[in-house]
Amino acid sequence: MRILPKTAFGRIALLVGFLLVINQLVSYFTISWYVTQPSVKQLVQLLAADVNTAIYIQHKDFPAEVRQEIMAKQNMELVSTRNGEPTALRNAQPYVVLTQRLAEYLQIPIERTEMRVEESDKIYYWIKSPRHTNVWLRVAMEPFEGFNIHPPVVYFTAILLLSLLGGWIFTRQISRPLRRLEFAAREIGRGDNPGQLQEKGLEEMVTVTRAFNQMARNVQQLEEDRTLLLAGVSHDLRTPLTRIRLATEFMGDAEAETREGIIRDTEDMDQIINQFISFVRDGRDERAKQGDLNALVEECVLANRIQDEDISFELGEMPATVAFKPLAMKRLVTNLIQNGLKYAGAPLHVMTGLYGDKIRISVFDQGNGIDDKEIERLFQPFSRGNTARSGGGSGLGLAIVRRIAEMHRGKVSLINRPEGGLEARFEMPR
Repeated sequence: MRILPKTAFGRIALLVGFLLVINQLVSYFTISWYVTQPSVKQLVQLLAADVNTAIYIQHKDFPAEVRQEIMAKQNMELVSTRNGEPTALRNAQPYVVLTQRLAEYLQIPIERTEMRVEESDKIYYWIKSPRHTNVWLRVAMEPFEGFNIHPPVVYFTAILLLSLLGGWIFTRQISRPLRRLEFAAREIGRGDNPGQLQEKGLEEMVTVTRAFNQMARNVQQLEEDRTLLLAGVSHDLRTPLTRIRLATEFMGDAEAETREGIIRDTEDMDQIINQFISFVRDGRDERAKQGDLNALVEECVLANRIQDEDISFELGEMPATVAFKPLAMKRLVTNLIQNGLKYAGAPLHVMTGLYGDKIRISVFDQGNGIDDKEIERLFQPFSRGNTARSGGGSGLGLAIVRRIAEMHRGKVSLINRPEGGLEARFEMPR
């Protein structure tokens, strides 16, 4: 089980919360040790003195008038509970801690006394007489003025709010630039140019952002150079291939076999050049449109099969309209179908459908499958499979498919089927 959160915001918030808890505990024990305990001790001493005074004057030969005068000056009165407890006593709140402290100070068993607190016009402390089970001493004291909330509650609340506010501001200064970097990195990963990020904020974040902007510019320049190189090479190869093809047409019938071989080679080279051009023009500049994805898949199947039994298809449930780039999506589906026909052969089966929140297009073949260790490598440009599924071509087909899938925020995967064959699966968010 993972305890620490993965995000920087979560970890900073956890750290601030932990420090806050430690701060609250230290504050609690500090106030308890230096404020609460001395106050409780002083209160118990005063109440114990009142109890001793009440006991003393009740057992001495004091005139009734003197006894009453002393009780009045000390704000004390004796209440008998022989006929039942009065309402004020029943509503008073028992305090076990104060009772224990008072019993310790009076050096009597705790069972022989009890303390309750009544809050009305004043604070009244009800103390059960240690000598008479049916007699209670009621001591009145003036309440604290100017506090509707207990001071520690105010202190803890203020510290909590200030700590949370400071933690939120601090984490916001860090998390916002990180989120911008995350978004920009995803854009670069899809081949888009996120533009220059603002270099502001903390010094460390400015340094990271500046380095990221420089990296983005270098990647953009490399992408432009690669595109120009591939486009130039592909264009320049077309001219000699065309001359070779024309020259081949004039070869005599005696050289028919050689002529056919040259024609096949030039067609393969022309197909490789087309793949180069497709890799360069991957549809990144094409605008997404709302369309019927099932209709596009059916069109691709009908365009690539010669006989009905070569490619079968099953169009499942789909949204009425889906946002996608038509030419790029047609190239993706076509490449998956042609890849299956080239490396596994007919028959193929194409399926579409909704799976949870994903749109799925699958191409099933009945070939020999692929070694699981080789699958990821096949998506790299100029990579091809083993001899069991190898053939001509540049090895750009699946690389083009992956780039188009990422443009649609989807993914493409190759899955070996338990019953044999391979599933080429494309999924994108619904």
